[in-house]
Amino acid sequence: MRRWAAAVVLLLTGMLSTLPSADAAAQEDDAYVHAIDNVFDPEILRVEPGQAVEWLNDGRSRHDVVADDESWRSGTLEPGDGFTNTFDEPGVYPYFCSFHGKPGVGMIGAVVVGDVPLPGPTGDVGPGREPVPAGFGDVVRVPEDAATIQEAVDRAEPGGMVLVSPGVYRESVTVTVPYLTIRGLDRNGTILDGGFELANGIQVIEADGVVVENLTTRDYVLNGVYWSGVFGYRASYVTAHNNGDYGIYAFASRYGRIEHSYASGSPDSGFYIGGCYPCDAVIDDVLAEHNLLGYSGTNAGGNLAIVNSEWRDNAAGIVPNTLDSEPATPQRDTLIAGNYVHDNAYENAPMKSTEWAPAFGNGIIVSGGLDNLVTGNLVEDHPTYGIVLIPMPDENFWPTGGNVIEANTARRSGVGDLAIAGPTVGGDCFAGNEAETSTPAAIELLFPCDGFRPNPAGGGAMAPWTALGPRLIADVPLPDYRHQPPAPDQPTMPDPETAPPRPAIPDEAVPGRYEIRPVEAIEVAPGPEVVKEPTLMGMPLSTSWGSMLLGLYGYVLPFVIYAAWVAIAMWDLVRQEGLPIPFRARWMLLVLVVPFAGPLLYFAFGRSPIPRQLRLVLTVGAVVIYLAFVALGMLIS
Repeated sequence: MRRWAAAVVLLLTGMLSTLPSADAAAQEDDAYVHAIDNVFDPEILRVEPGQAVEWLNDGRSRHDVVADDESWRSGTLEPGDGFTNTFDEPGVYPYFCSFHGKPGVGMIGAVVVGDVPLPGPTGDVGPGREPVPAGFGDVVRVPEDAATIQEAVDRAEPGGMVLVSPGVYRESVTVTVPYLTIRGLDRNGTILDGGFELANGIQVIEADGVVVENLTTRDYVLNGVYWSGVFGYRASYVTAHNNGDYGIYAFASRYGRIEHSYASGSPDSGFYIGGCYPCDAVIDDVLAEHNLLGYSGTNAGGNLAIVNSEWRDNAAGIVPNTLDSEPATPQRDTLIAGNYVHDNAYENAPMKSTEWAPAFGNGIIVSGGLDNLVTGNLVEDHPTYGIVLIPMPDENFWPTGGNVIEANTARRSGVGDLAIAGPTVGGDCFAGNEAETSTPAAIELLFPCDGFRPNPAGGGAMAPWTALGPRLIADVPLPDYRHQPPAPDQPTMPDPETAPPRPAIPDEAVPGRYEIRPVEAIEVAPGPEVVKEPTLMGMPLSTSWGSMLLGLYGYVLPFVIYAAWVAIAMWDLVRQEGLPIPFRARWMLLVLVVPFAGPLLYFAFGRSPIPRQLRLVLTVGAVVIYLAFVALGMLIS
């Protein structure tokens, strides 16, 4: 009973964070909690009975982990140290760091073991557990009716609204009341401030249908606004800036909408939807700048749309990706359309590690994703690639496949407007794009969406690996999220005082409808244009000699292997005694012609925006290169 009571106290005081974490949701043998100065991340972790939990001190100060009832403790953990404990019985196990808190106060957390309800003011909460309220609840005003936002949230009823007057509120708010609306009266003047000490601005834990709108969250150690494990969520007219992980974040949640919002200064991504399939969610009309990534969608897809938004001055723009550390692998089935993605090469982008440094200078990156549709976007002025498909090497190797890149305008990219890196699992295609450069060259000829495909089993170039690879080992500075530019004022919500609440009811209110704007309707922003880098076979000449040799080797190696095999086979055929000359000639002709049957047929009958004269030059060039390798192989033999 003491554990349950302590957990209730923690929740009522609004000190707990999200549930479940990426590691917990993955249901690996071990689940992880990171001790950061001075919070536990995640502060609530759900695990199965018998599952081990490991705490890792990733901060710069010493910490420890002590059960509220002192039934177990870690001892002092210096930076880099860890501690593991296994929980066999279902229940809630709160704990604290004795250096930076005490039970229920300061640096605290809890482990929730088994499928037990999360304790809180509303009792049993969880995805799909809460009935939709029949009508609107009462309005609780801050500070008129309650001194703090957390106090107002705890007093509110499902379907009700917390209406917050302008002011700076230095608190972290935990929400377990379903179908609640938290609304500021002034988007730019109603500010939740973490002071670079509190963990999260607003965290919604397993409570369905919660809406956050018309306010600002800033300077939190982790996230600005965060939903975890919910059915139904919405963020409208929200500003989140200079937060230490994500700006607006939905994890392992379904049926959501993020709209008319702004995110900047995040060392991971400004907007994030992850760990869900299907997600049934929309990001519409948002602006992301000065983040490491504008959008990161790890293992997210299934009726998920990223539309009609602007992604500028981040290290990289839109980055759906696959990672083994989160559930619902692989990333797949996302629509990216009607977006303006430009000038994403922000050198002072905040980052916690160099893990995503290779993404720098790219517009849209599909990393290890499948069956995504990227269409009708304007992508311009990136020093590396405009739109690129590339595998994701993690615990498993995740190639791309089935992605459709069509009807985009991509221009003024330093290395290539369009690119695909091999290996792939096949089915990636490019069609109808307005682009001047690509890697490999003639990308729409080699990877068409209709008709004959010269690379039915996959393919892809080595050049993107070498163009991005040098940044893996580069001496990349790690700018701090606390020193990013402040957010400029953003448009406020119409009639916040009188507009009725609109809970995020799945299917009825979220994800909701959207219309994709055409490329010609996008208003182009003035700015410096990127100068095209000189390249050789798609590889920038500014890279190191080692990277260039590696890239050329990988690019040419398939030609070399196949040509050598043909040369040896032909030479062996010529030297066979007793075979009629016409028989040998027919086999030699067949061996030579088969590799060119596909390109020649496509040149004659295929559909492509590439002019026929250019296609002829490319085809003849490929034949000449191939025959040169065959001749060289026969001479060596």
